[in-house]
Amino acid sequence: MLSLLQLTDSSFPTGGFSHSAGLESALQHKVIKSKTDLGKIIQTHLENTGSFSLPFVNEAFRKDVQNVKDLDEFFNASTSNHVANRASRKQGKSFSDTVTKVHLNEELLRLYQSLDHHHYPVVFGIIYSKLGIDLKTTQIAFLSSTLKSVISSAVRLDIIGAIEAQRLQLELQRSIPDIVKRNDSKMAVDAALRFPVIDVVQNCHDTLFSKLFYS
Repeated sequence: MLSLLQLTDSSFPTGGFSHSAGLESALQHKVIKSKTDLGKIIQTHLENTGSFSLPFVNEAFRKDVQNVKDLDEFFNASTSNHVANRASRKQGKSFSDTVTKVHLNEELLRLYQSLDHHHYPVVFGIIYSKLGIDLKTTQIAFLSSTLKSVISSAVRLDIIGAIEAQRLQLELQRSIPDIVKRNDSKMAVDAALRFPVIDVVQNCHDTLFSKLFYS
């Protein structure tokens, strides 16, 4: 439990602080015009995370360190959105690097050295597995950390205030158990985006004249 609390704490340096998951692009492209729109966009992102990224978490959780390299390559090939791909690699490498240095685990060090891309869902799944955290908790933690990261981005973009953000998080996190249930048994070959619009909008992030976030 204490390891889980440390891994999911906002102060644990995973690199997520510099990514908005397409929220900044959605705001500047007028996809978000109200707080109602904000809630819908974040819910959409949660659904996409469940249908596309969670299957990779599920499969990585079940793999040995020496067999996860192909899964990392598969995620890289499957993520054609270059902004999302880049963000996943940077966040995954930061997370993997931090965990390796904190836990001083030889198996996790071999994992860090063996991967070419370090995609976030892949390293998240196998690291949680190797640290003895069960699959259900891993799935919920993955979606919860995704939600908290996007909510934090909304506050820093001044779309919503801090207290409103916590109310929105409370409301949206109620959907996490259902998203996990619907994607619980899916593997990487089943991964698909349910709502492609936010993915298209995120893909335009590099064209923004000025931006606060890396993605």
